[in-house]
Order: sequence, then structure tokens, then C-alpha cells
Amino acid sequence: MSRFALPRRSGFSFVRVAVAAAAVLQLSLAAPAVAQQVTMETLLDRVQIEDMLVKYYYDLASGKAHEMSEYFTEDAMLDVDGTIAKCRAEIEKLYGGGRARDPNAAPRPHNGMLLTNPVIEVKGNRAQAHVIWTGITNKGVGQPPALYEQGREDTELVKVDGKWLISKRYISSDSGTPDRFDQTFKQRDNPLAPL
Repeated sequence: MSRFALPRRSGFSFVRVAVAAAAVLQLSLAAPAVAQQVTMETLLDRVQIEDMLVKYYYDLASGKAHEMSEYFTEDAMLDVDGTIAKCRAEIEKLYGGGRARDPNAAPRPHNGMLLTNPVIEVKGNRAQAHVIWTGITNKGVGQPPALYEQGREDTELVKVDGKWLISKRYISSDSGTPDRFDQTFKQRDNPLAPL
């Protein structure tokens, strides 16, 4: 008998092992019933949503704050640490609401935003995206980068004319909260209801 052969015992058969293995495999495949159904369309939607979120922060870092409201539906709601803007006009005001920069001031450091750990769920023309964001500042080529803030985003999106737009967005700081949000800041978990 080969050392790889199965021992012959009474009641033991290859068919019983195969049936048991098939049953275990079937149970393991059926287990994640709560997981999202993945199709080519949901994968494409997920990629479009993730690209949109990245471009949002790219535009913000590029000084295009006045254009940020275009990522939102007309009746959208943006909640930044408890400071709430409703509708595109208020959102535009929130993003452009700072003092004008002195043209003689020293150049600003280059800031960027890392979006990590995305959890994106798509159901038809509705979706939710949850990400961790980390702000990085670069003061110069010869200096190391530094983290300046971090938090979470919980975003509800709708597809309008084939384009994903934000209908609700909750930005929650975990560190480095800008002073202008001190009055309204409150610690919170995911404020969105499940899809």
C-alpha cells in the first residue's frame, strides 16, 4: 500500500468523504449572506465612486474650493463635525467661507489627503461610502511629511443621469480638528442608516 493511500476501514468510503466535503463547501459559500451581491455593474459603480471621492480631495487641495458644491445634489446636506450646510449654495459658502489670503504672505505648504479603508456598498442608484481620511502636509522637499489631521467620512450617494453625486456627507474628525469647528464638534460613529 502506498503511503498516500487511504486506509481501508469498515464504513469508510470515498463517496461519503466527497459528499461531506461538498456539504461543507456549500455551507461556506452560502455563509456571507449579508455581503453585497457583486456584479460588473456594482464593480464599475464602486470604481466611479472611489474615483469621485479622490478627485474631490484633489480639487480641494488644488485650490478649487469654489467648485466643491458640484459634487453634491441640489438638496444635499454636508455635516462637518456638527457644522451643517444644506443645499449647494450653503455648501459652496462653507467651502469658500474663509478670509481672503494675503498675496504677500509666505507660500503655504502643500497639503494632501489620503483616503484609506474604503467600504462602499451599492444598491441600484443609491450607495454608501465609508473611508478614513488622513491629512498630510509637506513643508518642503528636504523635510519629512507630517500628519496634521485624521478622521472618518460617511457618505450617501445617488446616481443622477449616470453620475454619482453626494446627497449626505458626515465628516467626523478624530484628531487635528480645525478651531472653527470647536463649537459644533461632537464625537460620533456612523450616522447613516443602512441602505
